[in-house]
Amino acid sequence: MIKFSITRLQKEPIELVGVEPAEFLELGDDEQFAVVSDVSYDLSAQCVSGNALVSGFVRVTIEGSCGRCLEKVRREISTEKLQLLFPLEGIADELDISEDVRSEMLLALPMNLLCREDCAGLCPVCGVNRNQKKCRCHEKPSGSLAWSALDDLKLE
Repeated sequence: MIKFSITRLQKEPIELVGVEPAEFLELGDDEQFAVVSDVSYDLSAQCVSGNALVSGFVRVTIEGSCGRCLEKVRREISTEKLQLLFPLEGIADELDISEDVRSEMLLALPMNLLCREDCAGLCPVCGVNRNQKKCRCHEKPSGSLAWSALDDLKLE
């Protein structure tokens, strides 16, 4: 849990540095990728106009299969320049920011894990990895041929 004392924060800025186990993200058995490191954080909290401003970064390493070529990928995910603002009104002792940090990390996770941005993927005809080898297959047009008549339509 990532939490800090409100009383101490009102006196001085607080440095929050540490690690949480991979289970902190509560991903469970995700089929796309797995968390392979602890979640590390380096945050600072300061009191600004009656609010707690938390800034810094959170990092984790994930591993999975590329969404295009199916090769194994290991990537570090980081929430660079994370900034969260929490109103302090009505909070007596401690402020637990764990859920907010967790949410920010989940938003930073990729929707489609790629080995590299320009991954060519697999050939849909022969299945060869186009990053490693070129094939001479001619892709068949995807979609229904019923719509192909619209290709020749000329609008005036």
